[in-house]
Amino acid sequence: MQNLKAKKDSNTSKEATKQKVYTFGLRNEIPLTEEQKKQALSYAINNCGMPEENIVFNDDMNTYYSSLFGEDRLSIGTDVLPVVTGSYANSRISMYGAIAHELIGHRRAALFGKTQTNPLLEEVQASIRAARFAPKLTNVERVTLRRDALERLHKINFRVKEVKTQLWINEP
Repeated sequence: MQNLKAKKDSNTSKEATKQKVYTFGLRNEIPLTEEQKKQALSYAINNCGMPEENIVFNDDMNTYYSSLFGEDRLSIGTDVLPVVTGSYANSRISMYGAIAHELIGHRRAALFGKTQTNPLLEEVQASIRAARFAPKLTNVERVTLRRDALERLHKINFRVKEVKTQLWINEP
C-alpha cells in the first residue's frame, strides 16, 4: 500500500541499511504500543478469523496480507494506524478498517481465487469488501473504506459502475 524507505543503520560500521515504513505522511509511522498490538491481534483473530500463529508484527514493514507460495500471513506494521490530519480517505482508515481491508478484502478473495490481476482493482475490491462485509466496523469506518475505493478509482478516471462487474464485492 505504501512505500519503503531505506535508512542507514548507524549502529554498524558497514553500509548496512534497515528498512523503515515510509508512508509520505499518509499513514502512521510510529511504532505500535503493546496495547495497540493487543487490539489489532484481537480484532484479526476474533472478528476476521485469522489464526494467531499466522500474524506477525513488524515495525520495519507495511501492513499486508500474503498468500504467496501457500503462505497465509498477516503482517502488521506501523501503518495499520491512521494519521490524525489525513486528507485522503486512506489516511483516515482506522486500525480495524485496515485489518479488515487486508483480511476480509485481500485474504478472503485469495482464499476463494477471486483476486484481481490489476493491483489498483485489487485494492479497490479489498476496500469495498471490507466496507460491506467486515464485522464490528462503525458506519464511519465503512464510509471511509468506500471513499478509499472511490478515490483510488478517481485517480485513473474510473467509476465503480465501470468496474463493478469485474470485482468480487457481492458475497462475503
